Amino acid sequence: MTDEPVLGTTYPIVFKIQIPVQGTDYNAGVEFSGGAVVLIEEDGFLAHGLKPGGVAGVGETLVEAYLDLREKIELALYDIAETAEDYDAFKRQVRRFFHDADPWAEEMFEAARMKVAKGEVTYDLPMKPNPTFRHRVTLFEESLPKNNPKPGNVGLASLPRAA
Repeated sequence: MTDEPVLGTTYPIVFKIQIPVQGTDYNAGVEFSGGAVVLIEEDGFLAHGLKPGGVAGVGETLVEAYLDLREKIELALYDIAETAEDYDAFKRQVRRFFHDADPWAEEMFEAARMKVAKGEVTYDLPMKPNPTFRHRVTLFEESLPKNNPKPGNVGLASLPRAA
């Protein structure tokens, strides 16, 4: 059971998200094994992105704040795709976005992680010791969804031919 949230408590959370993104001439998948610090403030929870950094979410619960953070991450990726001239530029910009960590968030995350390890901070989430932050951008084979599919990628289902 979740302990009653205490004002000023900081939770170090880790997450894995996979987001499909469509650029001007490519489709890609972005996967983040990321982290954030979630603080309890007077008016609710604030999730401050660590990796990726520069994004934040709010909510009435820790999970709501995380979900808002996730939505902001998605929107940032869509914005990057909209401005990137091609897949390679998109991939470079996603890398910069992911590694744009805030030193304050890094310090808060490590301090909160130590409190979780000591049992001073608990929540109804599974423990993930020694998290690794990483990102991956994958180019999908189909460049763009089209009304006219490529002939090699479409087939007619049938039964095996009789010998």
